[in-house]
Amino acid sequence: MKTIVVANNKGGVGKTTIASQIVYSLSERGHSVLGVDLDSQRNFSASFEGAKTLGNALDLVTRGESVKADLASGEIGVVTGHKDLQSQNADDVMANVQAGLLGSSGADFCVVDTPPNFGEAVYGALIAADYLLAPIELKKYSVDGIEGVLEALYAAQGVNPKLQLLGILPSRFDAVKQIERDAMVQVAEAVGDLCVPYAIRNRTAYVVAQEEGVPLAEVKTKSGKDAQEEFGQFFDWLYDKLGEGK
Repeated sequence: MKTIVVANNKGGVGKTTIASQIVYSLSERGHSVLGVDLDSQRNFSASFEGAKTLGNALDLVTRGESVKADLASGEIGVVTGHKDLQSQNADDVMANVQAGLLGSSGADFCVVDTPPNFGEAVYGALIAADYLLAPIELKKYSVDGIEGVLEALYAAQGVNPKLQLLGILPSRFDAVKQIERDAMVQVAEAVGDLCVPYAIRNRTAYVVAQEEGVPLAEVKTKSGKDAQEEFGQFFDWLYDKLGEGK
């Protein structure tokens, strides 16, 4: 099972939307997918209408409980978030999350959505993961935020050298705003090849899909069609990075 962690130390960057649509896209390619919600807000848990519930993340964080998913091809299972996740700061949180994720099985992929910080639970996920994807919002201080992502990456790689950065993904991009176009250039110059060569635009369809718990293909509007095409191009690139493309 390949594990992808979607993380940043800042809220409002579209982590949950991107993570949930990655789950749907992997499922549409015929893969079984386990989604794990480490955020106390539990928005990721509500992103999958009709998905199989396979446990609670509080058990993962407090007891290191793993999941035996046994999912069929194309099936989605979810380890749901819990309102008390934010208050868990015991010394063994990192080890519990690492052990729980490493011990989980029964799916082709595991996609982990995270809270807006690099706390113990997130580090535990990173030292168990194969990949990190870091969405960023293109604001004035975007580069400062990237420094935090890279620091977390390097710290986790000290324990887990197999962890790879898939890339820094510009998210909620508004091409109309000059400040965001300037920030895009600044980010590309600062991180070079670490920047994903696609951006996720600030489209209504992403909000609708998130609120209704459905893939973008089920948002039957022009915004939905545009978002599906846009995300599809990004996902094709991601799929190749995961070693699954042709």
